[in-house]
Amino acid sequence: MKKLAMLVVGILIIICPVWAQEMKLQHKPWHVLGFFDGENAELERICEYNINQLEQIDSAYAKIVVAFDRTYKKSRDSSVRIYKIRYDTDASNIISDSTSMGERDMGKVEVLDEFISEYIGDRNILVIKAHGYGIITPPNLKVGYNSHQDPFIIREVLQKRLNQPLEVMIFDSCNMATVEVAYEFKGLVSVMVASQDLMYYSMDIGREKPYSSRPGIDYIDLVLKLKPHLNPVTIGKDVVNSFINIVSKKDALYSKATISALDLNHLDITAFKHIANELIHGIKNPETRNRYITALENTLEKAARYQPIGRNRILTYYDIEDFLNILEDNLNRSFERPVSCVIQSYSNTYVKKATGLSIFFLKDLSRISTARKADLFDRYSRSIFARETGWDKLILTYHEHLADQQSD
Repeated sequence: MKKLAMLVVGILIIICPVWAQEMKLQHKPWHVLGFFDGENAELERICEYNINQLEQIDSAYAKIVVAFDRTYKKSRDSSVRIYKIRYDTDASNIISDSTSMGERDMGKVEVLDEFISEYIGDRNILVIKAHGYGIITPPNLKVGYNSHQDPFIIREVLQKRLNQPLEVMIFDSCNMATVEVAYEFKGLVSVMVASQDLMYYSMDIGREKPYSSRPGIDYIDLVLKLKPHLNPVTIGKDVVNSFINIVSKKDALYSKATISALDLNHLDITAFKHIANELIHGIKNPETRNRYITALENTLEKAARYQPIGRNRILTYYDIEDFLNILEDNLNRSFERPVSCVIQSYSNTYVKKATGLSIFFLKDLSRISTARKADLFDRYSRSIFARETGWDKLILTYHEHLADQQSD
């Protein structure tokens, strides 16, 4: 009996660590949450491809869940569906189990809130895939489209649902690597990955129709590199590096390619407040007004800028480093520089002077209606960055005095 007891104890000693390890793997420390707004022809196919990519990974450390909305068609289920990603070798068809959230608008706060509250884990990576316009979301472009992904709404949901900062948030979208967007998530997100310009899409040409092969970030590499104790900064660097590998091997649908990883814990906007105050003072002072307005005009014309495609090109974002360099040259003086929060950034030769982070400034309002101007300033003034730095007041002051100068 004593020998039997010793044998049982010995077996338990051997198998308990195995059980513990299996339980640990079933728990899966990382949750990769994809919020894919594909309710338009451009993004629907790309999102489907990304989900198929995620199905190619049998991760021991990451649970992957994707909310995906397709274009609306009466002939099929076009509702928002939640996919719990499971391993599959079929790269053409989505096989993961899914449940419907109903016909919903993914740009509304309640949809993101429902998704985040249900699937948030211990350590999290949130990927937002949609059209991006920076800090200002324009009105819907077409009837039937989802509302645009709004940084203010995303912040509201994260603030409500997080018990600790989100490790990584990735905007697989255009024009989101701006100081205004980043500052909305300071204290809520550790590392943010985004593009200053248009998000790069690559193409496989060897098909009857060109097919987006690895659009945006490398989803496979993102998940494959996840380990239990990986830190957010390393993940941000990995995403940038795998993006570089994609760009170097593929043909671009858009020639431009930028991406940057930002450490939001080191994002400090104090310098922008001082710069805004000095520029406003210089514009309001009759003795220096012409000099400061001319300097800003030249800067807005010459500095590297990034704009959405189409009717919303009025939403202009300037590379911060290039903007300040040219402004200093025009005023023949130096400004206090913000401490860089850029961990790593990349831009190819088609992009002019992208150093990782942009700032908003309206270049030309001459063809904009009074109502549209008021709406733009109202939306921008809602940002925490604008409220704390007075950058909205700077833009308004500049355009008011520029209009007066042009009418004289």
